[in-house]
Amino acid sequence: MATLTTPVIDGDGHIYERDEDIRPYLRGKYPDVMLDTYYLFPTLDGWRRGLPPRGHRYDANGWSEFMDHAKISQSVIYPTMGLGFGFTRDPIWAADLAAAYNNYVSDHFLKRNARLKAVALIPVQDPQAAAKELTRAVNDLGMVAGLLPAPGLDVGYGDARFDPIYAEAQRLGVPVAIHGAARAHGIGINLDHVGADGGQAFVLAHAFAQMSQFTHMIYGRVFERFPNLKSAFLEAGCGWVPYLIERIDRNTAGKGRKLASEQVRDHPVYFHAELAEREVLPFSVSVLGEDRFVYASDFPHEPDDEVMEVLEEFLEREDLSDSAKRKIVYDNIKALYSI
Repeated sequence: MATLTTPVIDGDGHIYERDEDIRPYLRGKYPDVMLDTYYLFPTLDGWRRGLPPRGHRYDANGWSEFMDHAKISQSVIYPTMGLGFGFTRDPIWAADLAAAYNNYVSDHFLKRNARLKAVALIPVQDPQAAAKELTRAVNDLGMVAGLLPAPGLDVGYGDARFDPIYAEAQRLGVPVAIHGAARAHGIGINLDHVGADGGQAFVLAHAFAQMSQFTHMIYGRVFERFPNLKSAFLEAGCGWVPYLIERIDRNTAGKGRKLASEQVRDHPVYFHAELAEREVLPFSVSVLGEDRFVYASDFPHEPDDEVMEVLEEFLEREDLSDSAKRKIVYDNIKALYSI
């Protein structure tokens, strides 16, 4: 078995948040009949989802067992249903649901396992309220980032209306995490025609949503206007990154603006590296350098035996330097989340 001399940090795992767990944090604000009759989170795209057949590994104990088994020192957890949070239309409900989710995660995960860190759900529908909730989540609950769900909103994250979020995240020193969702609609292309099994939509949804939001933020000069803002584009791999950066550069060269390559080089912008990416991962590292890529297990969306197999194979790769491998699974994640 391959080994590293440094611990491994998981930069993006998930929990299965259930309505029945979050409802107690909303009672008193809303009638019970409303909370008990309707789902709390909007659907991503109309596809029926449920817990995976490998078991109910959604709680803190399941996460502890996984980290012990995989020899992962710390993990940063994201929601599952909350990845569709951008489809929530009522900004008041969005703010209340975000606060309830964050309180639930704090009580049931962070207080039960110090090795777990969490990304806060913030009501992006109301950027001022989102900035306020991010501050509370970081200062009072100890969360390490704010989630920007890639699908759902009718405007990209390069729009100046989101500046209160960026200003507060920069002030707090925490990143904003742009995270996609499998088979989601509302990302600018129609994925309803791509087959009954959703396979083509699964392939396209994450990558297209990330590319769209990254491009919008580059053209919106978010990283220039907030030079110390940390950001991460997660769960689409990294093969798209050199291609898109070069394409944007060719479109903007000579037009009196900072190139995309310069924005990524000069500012703390990170990208998810799928450890099983064969050709594109070494190429991406050669283009952007070793300091821009982070590891994510995606557990429990991926079973722990597969997570361990991929991690072990990655550590044995000879097409990446030991320095690059260490940074991807540890140093860069530590820098991104300040943990």
